[in-house]
Amino acid sequence: MKQEIRLVTVVLEVADLARSAALYTKGFGLDLNVVDHGGSDRWISGAHASTSWHEGAFLHFALYQAKEGRATSGAQVGLTVDDLDSAHARAIAAGAELIHPPRDEPWGATARYRDLDGNVVSLTARQG
Repeated sequence: MKQEIRLVTVVLEVADLARSAALYTKGFGLDLNVVDHGGSDRWISGAHASTSWHEGAFLHFALYQAKEGRATSGAQVGLTVDDLDSAHARAIAAGAELIHPPRDEPWGATARYRDLDGNVVSLTARQG
């Protein structure tokens, strides 16, 4: 029997949790909850901002304050949005660095930005 393996968690370590959480909330539209579980475990404790999707396949996304002085950089995160033009305007107003404005791609209209740590965030218009 083939084992099913799928992604359930995405964690980015950020240099400034408050600034990054604001960008991902105001600029990219995520409903992040900021909490601090205390402790010193790099992967599961301390201050972080997170959200989880429960519809369909579960996925947990979190921004953690970098604990070893090195933020995640160069990763790419893709999000779908209902209205790409409005989402693009919010991202720019919140301080996201524009890589390219909305343009047609084979999978739908998409825009890309850099977050405060150099990760790429793509916003794609939801299809159908």
